[in-house]
Amino acid sequence: MSRSGGYKRISIGKTFVLMYLNQFVTGVTTAAIILSPTLILSVKGGTGYCFFTILALAFLHLAILENRRHAIEILRTYRLYAISMSTLPVVIAFQVLVLHDGRLAALDPMLRLVLVIPSFLLLASLPSYWLCRVEWGFVAGALLTGAWALYAIVHPSAWYGPGRLGNSFINPIPFGDMALLIGFLAFASLDRGNHVSGIELAIKIIALLAGCLASYLSGSRGGWIALPWLIWSYFSGRHWMLSIYSRIAVGAVLVGCLTIAGTTSIVSERLNAISTDLRKFEQGEVMTSTGQRLELWRASLRLLVEHPVLGVGKGHLKLALIELADRGKISRLITNEHAHNEFFSMLAEVGIIGMMSLILLYIGTFLSFWRERKNEDTTISTAAYLGLALVGSTMIFGLTIDILPIVMNSAFFALTSATLLATIASRKRELTQK
Repeated sequence: MSRSGGYKRISIGKTFVLMYLNQFVTGVTTAAIILSPTLILSVKGGTGYCFFTILALAFLHLAILENRRHAIEILRTYRLYAISMSTLPVVIAFQVLVLHDGRLAALDPMLRLVLVIPSFLLLASLPSYWLCRVEWGFVAGALLTGAWALYAIVHPSAWYGPGRLGNSFINPIPFGDMALLIGFLAFASLDRGNHVSGIELAIKIIALLAGCLASYLSGSRGGWIALPWLIWSYFSGRHWMLSIYSRIAVGAVLVGCLTIAGTTSIVSERLNAISTDLRKFEQGEVMTSTGQRLELWRASLRLLVEHPVLGVGKGHLKLALIELADRGKISRLITNEHAHNEFFSMLAEVGIIGMMSLILLYIGTFLSFWRERKNEDTTISTAAYLGLALVGSTMIFGLTIDILPIVMNSAFFALTSATLLATIASRKRELTQK
């Protein structure tokens, strides 16, 4: 056998190996991005399993020289996204590992933000058709959550607490927030083109209602604040909304739905509780849901004044609050591991540098999607508005709860934002190759 013939066979064999490897990576990655939102509220750690599956495949993908060269080009194009996802984890890692301020466990969820970058590079190399399938993950996740809500209605023993729906591994606040988000992501994934099948429309409307039902039963008031933004993210940029009659009709439907929701017992009770809590707070009673939050926010600012640059250490908020209580500065009754506000917690635990890093995280990811929202290609614009819904609602949820310290939430935010931005990158590459 000639040497050239041997090289030729080796080359052909290598081509077949790479082809099957690419098919394997594409198939498993597509399954993982669909399962991530599907399992988030149904299986404990489900999103995390998907996150690390894609990360492992990303390292396999980047082991090939040609893929690394392409990845460098992607990083140059989307460097704002990469920087915004990396800064906060780097700051907290420096604080915990170098300065030894903070708990190592508190670094764990934040690492998901930076670890998603290799996954983003893999996802951006896949065809946009497969990346778009994440929409059915939103649908499946919302439907499963709605099914759990219906089950809980029939079986009151399944409720997290009196009048509050959660599940065995997440309390009602993040449960309700995430249920609302995936319901709207399912609905907003309807293509911004003019042609949508009746079956798809019906399924996604049911998914939206399922997510809203679960959020309603959770009694999560903080999540409901995000409703205007989520509604905007669906309707904005759709051609049929240019008609004044369409806007009037949609506005009337929304006002009607909000009016009906506002008169139901759970919503009215939860909203009335705010004014009741505020009256009690003015009278000096802080042991209410709203009162405790206000006291925690005030105490967080006190800690910021004492530790302005890098805070008391990520994960050390409760210890710092106990110290304040021992000094007679605050009531011991409000000591908590979190300030029930992403921004106040960050100010207290990681100081001004941490707050700047958090703002960069949100602004950087937000702008990455904002600049693509008016793209003429509907695949790109739909992914952009989904990304805006994700980032904007996460920021709003963070006003009443610490989002990122929950591993489930940080993994979902990182992987979903990477998938949606990769959809945009992949589709733009395909359009230039036509």
